[in-house]
Formats: sequence, structure tokens, C-alpha cells
Amino acid sequence: AQIVYDDAEGTNLPWAEAFGDGVYNGRVANPPDQDPLGVNGSSMVNSYTKSGEHAYSLLIAVLVDPIDLSVNHQFRIQVNAPVATQFIFKIEGSGEALEQTRNIAVTNAWIEYTFDFSAAAGFTTINKFILFFDPGVMESSDTYLFDNIVALPAGPCTGVAVNPLIVDDFECQRNGTYGVPGFLDVTPIANPDPSGINTSETVGEYCDTCGAEWHALVYDWNSPEVFPVTQEGSSVVNIKVWTNKAGTLKFKLEGGMSPGIERDVQVTELNSWQDYSVDFSDQIGASHRKLVFFFNAGILPEPTDVYYIDDIRLSAPPTGSVLEDFEDGLDLVWESLGDPGVFGTFNGAVANPDPNAINDSPSVGSYTKGTSQFGGVQAFLPLGFTLEDFPQLNLQIYAPAGATELTMKLFSPSQGLKAVTVDIMETGVWEQLSFIFSDFVSITDFEELEIVFDENLMTQDTWLFDNLTQGLGTVDPCEGTIPDATIIDDFDCQRNVAVTGGADRLTVETNPFPGGANPDPLDKVGAYADPQDEWSALVYDFGAPLDLSSYNQLRIKIWSPLAVPLLFKLEGGTAPAVEVWSEVTQANNSSWIAYTIDFSAASETDHTRLAIFFNAGQLPAGADVYYLDDVLWRREPFTACVMDFETVETTFTDWTYFGAGKGTVFEVSVNPDQTGVNPSANVGTFIEPAGDPVWAGMFVDLPAPIALPTSNKTIKMKIWSDHEATMVMKLEGGLDGAPGSGDNGVLFSTPNQWAELTWDFTALVPDNALYGRLTLIPDIGNAPAEPVTYYFDDVEIADSECGPSGIFNINVDKLAMYPNPATDILLVEQSEDLRIFRIMNIMGQTLTTQVTSGQTLVEFDVDALVDGVYVLTAYDAHGVLKASGRFVKE
Repeated sequence: AQIVYDDAEGTNLPWAEAFGDGVYNGRVANPPDQDPLGVNGSSMVNSYTKSGEHAYSLLIAVLVDPIDLSVNHQFRIQVNAPVATQFIFKIEGSGEALEQTRNIAVTNAWIEYTFDFSAAAGFTTINKFILFFDPGVMESSDTYLFDNIVALPAGPCTGVAVNPLIVDDFECQRNGTYGVPGFLDVTPIANPDPSGINTSETVGEYCDTCGAEWHALVYDWNSPEVFPVTQEGSSVVNIKVWTNKAGTLKFKLEGGMSPGIERDVQVTELNSWQDYSVDFSDQIGASHRKLVFFFNAGILPEPTDVYYIDDIRLSAPPTGSVLEDFEDGLDLVWESLGDPGVFGTFNGAVANPDPNAINDSPSVGSYTKGTSQFGGVQAFLPLGFTLEDFPQLNLQIYAPAGATELTMKLFSPSQGLKAVTVDIMETGVWEQLSFIFSDFVSITDFEELEIVFDENLMTQDTWLFDNLTQGLGTVDPCEGTIPDATIIDDFDCQRNVAVTGGADRLTVETNPFPGGANPDPLDKVGAYADPQDEWSALVYDFGAPLDLSSYNQLRIKIWSPLAVPLLFKLEGGTAPAVEVWSEVTQANNSSWIAYTIDFSAASETDHTRLAIFFNAGQLPAGADVYYLDDVLWRREPFTACVMDFETVETTFTDWTYFGAGKGTVFEVSVNPDQTGVNPSANVGTFIEPAGDPVWAGMFVDLPAPIALPTSNKTIKMKIWSDHEATMVMKLEGGLDGAPGSGDNGVLFSTPNQWAELTWDFTALVPDNALYGRLTLIPDIGNAPAEPVTYYFDDVEIADSECGPSGIFNINVDKLAMYPNPATDILLVEQSEDLRIFRIMNIMGQTLTTQVTSGQTLVEFDVDALVDGVYVLTAYDAHGVLKASGRFVKE
């Protein structure tokens, strides 16, 4: 029933160049080896060369009589193009015309394109066929081949409106254009399993075995200005997949001016239809033109692998929810963080005193601060609250004069408080603040939310807040991140060292194999494609000599597909290279393993580069992919004195309270009783509030692990309390899967005086285990009726000592420094006997030393320091520590 209008052999249209636009070359021989799909076996085809001077160079065929479109209004044309572009097929008559555009993604091959012109079924004057190749491009002068223009009767999809958000449903919405690779690898077939979420009659069968590890299915738009994935409302890519093979399904956008972007999902449900989606909202406005799928990415396919696909479509990202807007009553139960006189008062909902474009709500929340700098409000979160899809919380604030920041905290019973602080730019007006919690999306048991109203502002003013919402991230999650010199690369926000060797083979992906030492499924990791040679390496170049005096333990997490040798090498500088070998002992382990490489022997060298060799010295059978994460420097394990609160190196203040005291800031106190076994100047303090649960306490994550000697697995610590109590110490955070010690209790029996207690872990931890967390639970089993203060000091491993008795029996003053935070100049007021000042980073490394002549006002140039927290220590002329303090450089 079809009508053949032109087959370049027996039936030909009267083609002519319009207005001298290009050259119609007539009928030419069909070139061999350019028909991989078996589309066009004709001997002769049509040839046309574009003018090179006209953006819309056209080829036209004018018939004597109009054609009948009442029945045959679906057109097909076969095109062989030398470049990836577009073409327009147009029919025209007297006052009547219809045209459609198709992408050309495959070059030097015959592809058949279909045009639904059912909208022209009633046209009666159509007598012209017009072709525009590479429309809109003036300079192009390529030659295009075309053939077999036919018209067919209406089919089952005739009249179906094109939905540009459906890429391919293998039925009536086949709107995507196959690119390279991919156009040879998808075949529409009858749905082999019409069940569950997909009962469609027709689906696509994808041939992953037609390629190697990184074979892909490509859809190519060839027009970035209309690439729908980068438009508002269509940035989520969805695809239904049926497969018998578990692995990584990789979604990728590429092919434009913007860098390619990848997202991974894990395929775990087999032999049934599953719907997978990836949100590319962060690419809205970007320049891409290709949508790419990799099935079982990076793994060599096997002959038995099966992939069926269907309903590839685009959709809008989900929207968040309003948690509190103070309209029509409260959605959350708000209350002060504690005693209203101390922590402030929640005043309920009040009328909005200044409605404007940012916040025109009639009602807003009101809070008046108390005497505590940590004042604020808290509320229980709705049941089922999760950050997985919406990691950002937004809040509108009307802040009083002098306010500079606001802190929002989420409380998890298992993980404690997670806080995000943002700056307040204006006071006395409504301002929208956004708090990005993307670092904590893996935590699933958040129960409470807290708002701390500028702990640096002590005035007892009233704050207004409103429209607490949850949504997608709109701010850079790494904004404001202070570089940590100990972290080389975590593939998230701490990417602090340049990659030179192997940079072209290193990509960042979402953790494809969560588990083991790296369980977070949303964490970013590095994927290194090892080339097929023996000595290629991934090289980090620090650009300056490494300081390995304290932090000389390289820590790295690796997922390896094979049991292979690993080589870690320090090079560059004047010292000979230092090599340390390790190995992956379990092939295809499907789990992350953390490796610690001891470079303490290189602590006096000046190396500038770190090279990592995967499968070192071996010729690989294939292009294997290794995953790595959290490449960092750690201190040597603690084997002696852990902390005594007398020096920067032995003072750790990042203790976290759990129980009723959660949120309490840990303090180092002056020793209240410098007699007996502990004449030290400074001690640690634990303040247990009234009604604290019997299991409450605090923990600290140390900068280096605790290593107990196998011959003496004990830890000593000095305790002071006003009553007898069982003091529990726990070792947690075991590296390489070491189990925690559990509760280890020792009785303190000397009220109102210091006692040195010893905790024996011999039966509780394995030999050679390393622990990164130390936990203390004072007076376990008892809930105090009144607040109780405990002091502790001198945490020592086995028979070690933190120092000769009395060596730190001095009073260390606090330096008076301003401005704090500082930007370029820091001024210090202190007594005239201070002569030597040292600025150290938080790792205890001395950055600058300044000797003074005894003036009372000392000026420090801190402009060259990177933003962060620093310690300033002051000594007398004899080198005795007299004062210290911390300041912030911003």
C-alpha cells in the first residue's frame, strides 16, 4: 500500500537546487560497507553537496500535480551523512506546509528516519519535497546521500503527539536518536516478561556483549540548546531494566561544552523489571547533548548476560516538604533547649512584623535568647524523616543587630549531633538561609532538630524564624570547607593535592560497592582504570616537600577486583625514593579494605610526590578498575601518653557528649586539686547533668589510633570525683574491622582526691588491634539527681608516663588576641616576660616562630595562612610555656 516517491533507480523525484544552494549530484553508486543495519541495499542513491555559503541550503523537488495525503501520510527516508548534525524534511504547497527535524547521530552509515505527517492528511496542494541538511550552519559543504522516500498508510502510532520527555518506549514514543555506540545494539522485541511495573507489549533488547567493559548505549540530541535533561522540570533520567546480571548501571551526560558527569546506581534485583533513576538537577543550564548508559559498567560482559530496557524517560525531581510555617497552629512541638532563663524562651507564633518578598507569611515563630550563648530551640522531627532525597534544610530568619551566624543541628541516637553553621548577611530584615546536610544522608535515625541562635552573640534579643523546609541541595556542599592538610583526597570536598600521573584515568563516582571499610553508598570515591602495563601509577604531586615529622602513616581505602601487589612510593626532592609494598590478598573481595602504610622512616626526607601502583610489576590481563577513597596522613599510633591537657600535641577537645548532656561543649579546666598523684596544671572535665541516663558519657575520635602492646593491654587514667563510682572506659572505632571492647568498668573509691585507675583490656580486644575512638561513661548505672562534675587526666598506655610528675605543674594563661577571627593582622596583649611566640596548626606543626623584645602589644602577620583554626603559644626567655590561645583565620 506504500507509495514510492524516490528510490534513485526506477522512480525519481525532479530534484533541483533552489537559488543555487548547493549542488545536486544526481544518482551515484551506493558506497560499500556503509550499511551495518541492512537498511539500504540499493545500487544507486541520491547525492547532494551543501553550498558552504548558506545556513539553510536546500534541495527541492517540485511535482506537476499535488500528492494525495489522505491515506499515505507517514513518510520514511534513508540518509547517509558524513557528519553528526540534523536535517529537516518538509512538504509544501499553496499556503500549506509541514516540516519536522531529525537528529543525525551516526555518520557514514545508512539510517532510516520516519516522519508522521498525519496532521497534513487534509492538505490538498502539497507538490514540493524539500530537504535541509545541517540546517543553521553556513560554512558546511559536506555531501549527503539519501534514498527510498516512501509514504505509507496510517499506522498504530499515527496522530500520537510527540512527548519530548519520553526518550524511547519502543512503541509510539521513539523520540531519542541512537548514537555511537548503541545504534547497532538495540532491537525492539516482544516483552519477554510482561509483569510487575512493565506490561508493555514491546521493549528493547540491548546487546552488552557487543562490546567490552565500557560498552555503552548512547542517545544523541546534537542540539544542546534543547537537551531536555538540562532544562527545569526534566532533569531526572528514568529507565526500566530487566537483567540477569548484578552490577553497576552508570548514567552519564556528555558531548557538549560542559565536563561529562556520571551517576551510578546498583542493580541488585534480578530477573524482574526494575525502575532506576538518577537526578541531574545540578546540571540544569549545562551544555550536554548525549545521554549515555553503561550496563555492568567496567566489567567484561559474559555471553549469558541479558538486558531488556524500556520506558527511558525524563521527569521533574521530587519536591521537598514544609516542616514548619507557623500557619494554622504549629506543625512541630517547639521548646527551649533547656531552662528558659538560661537557654531562652520560645514565644510561639506571632504576627509577621515586616512581610516582604522573601517572607510574606502572616505568622512567624518567635524566640528570645537567655543568658547562655548556646541558647536556642528544639523540636522532634516528623516520623520517617530522612535526608536521602532532600539533604538541604532551609529557614527564613529575622535576626537582631550584631548577629553573624546561625547553627542548625540534627540529632541521631546512634550518631549524635550533626551541625551546620551558616553566616547571616543582614540583620533587621528577612533572610533565607540554607543548611546543606549532604555529608549525613546515610544516617537514617535523625529524631530531633535544634536551632542555636549565634553562640557568639550574648545579647538577650528576640529572633524571628519561619518556613522551615526540606528540599534538594541548592548550595555547594563544599562551600566554606577548610582544607585539612592531613587529607590528600577524599573525592568529596577535601581534594587537596593535584593528581598528575594517571589523571586521565581517574574519575569520581558514587561508591559502587558500599561495605567493609567504606560502607556509605552515597560517598564519592575515585575509580582508577589501570592501563595494561606493569608500572603505570596514580601520582599525587604536593608541589613542596612533605612534612612527615608527625603525620607519616599513609591511610587509604581500596576496593580491588583482583588479588594484586600494591606499591606505595615517595619520590621527588633530593632524597632517594622510598618504597613500601603491600598486597590485596583476596581476589574479587567485594569489600573495601583500609590499608596503613608506614612512612615514618622517611620523616626527615624532602619528597614531593606520592605514587600508588596497583598490580605493581605485573602485566594485567585486562584494563582493570580499582576504587580508592580517603587517602590521608595519620599520626603514628598512640603507644604511650595519649593526652594530659598540657600541650597542643596532648590536648584533645573534640569530645562529644551523649545522653542528656548532648551538645555540651567540652572544657579543659584548671586542676582543682594539685596534690597527691596529680599535680598537673590542666585536666579534662565531664559535667553530668541531673537526670542523665545511666549509660550517658562522652567520646573522642583521636587523630591517631590507640595501639595496645600485646604483652600489656592496659590503659591508665587519673580520676577525681566527690563520690565513689564505677568508671567505664571503652575502645571503639576499630580499624580494619577490629571489634570494640565493650564496657570495661573500674571502681573509683577515693572521693575528693585523685586516684590512678587501670583498665585491663587483655580479654576484651585482639592482639595488634587499632582503635580510633575512646569512650568514657562515669558512674555507670546511676542517674544523678543533681549535676555532677568529674575530672580526668593523664591517659597512658601500659607502663608509659605522660611526663615526670610535676613537670606541667605551672599555670598557663590564656592569651588576649584580637581581632578573632583575623584576616591579615593578629594583635596580642600580654605581659612583658613573654619573648617567644609560635603559631601552630591543629596538627601541632609549627608554622612560624616570632621572637620579641618584651613589648606588651605584639603584632602577627597572618595574611599568608590558609583559612582555619590555629594555636598561638607563648614562652618566656627560657623557653618555658606561659600562655596559649586559639584563633581563627578567615
